[in-house]
Amino acid sequence: MVKFRLYYDKDAEEKWLNEMAAEGWAMTGFFAGFYTFEQCEKGKWSYQIDFGEKLGRVTEDYRQFMTEAGIEIVQCWGYWIILRKPAAEGEFQLYTDVESSLEHYSKILTMFKIGAALELLIFAIQVYGALNGSYVAAICAFIILAVVVVFMNAVARTKGIINELKARQSGIEPDKSRGISPVLAAGLLCNSCGILARNSTTIPDPVSMTVQIFAIVLMLIGVYRTAAGRKK
Repeated sequence: MVKFRLYYDKDAEEKWLNEMAAEGWAMTGFFAGFYTFEQCEKGKWSYQIDFGEKLGRVTEDYRQFMTEAGIEIVQCWGYWIILRKPAAEGEFQLYTDVESSLEHYSKILTMFKIGAALELLIFAIQVYGALNGSYVAAICAFIILAVVVVFMNAVARTKGIINELKARQSGIEPDKSRGISPVLAAGLLCNSCGILARNSTTIPDPVSMTVQIFAIVLMLIGVYRTAAGRKK
């Protein structure tokens, strides 16, 4: 069986893979969002996702360590490493102490920050192309903006996890309120692009209006999320 999913939240991905295993479907492969499953005994496997040091592969020391621990490396994709272990052998948890968890999520945060920065650069290039009359660039700018929102949300979520871990480490209760939603920031960015588009003589009014309508939707969602976060 093949299922298509796109995850940027590795904890949510772990949960889903373990739910599939509980239903009798063992994940055996992954490629560009497509997960391959085979039938197995219900609840046979427990899955965890690790963050590696090498792009698309693991070191021999890492592979040997996992093998000795009875852990199977199912798939490497980018820096993500999908692992599994027979559930009958007990709880499968890679990081059980605060210090190792902090190091783990700090690496993930760095990756998301770099990804967000690169996507913002690509977005700026596409906006420049759109302002010079390229409809393809305008479409690409919309797509890239959506990716930017995903990365910004991932950064915000990972920072929240790190703050909670630091609070556990220090014994000080974390502040549950959130800052400004990344979606609001993306909406403001998109609105600026819409204003530039309206002042451009090469972009038709319907296109610039679409950009600004999209920006308004993003800003409204962002305002709602910001307000909801601060009430917590």
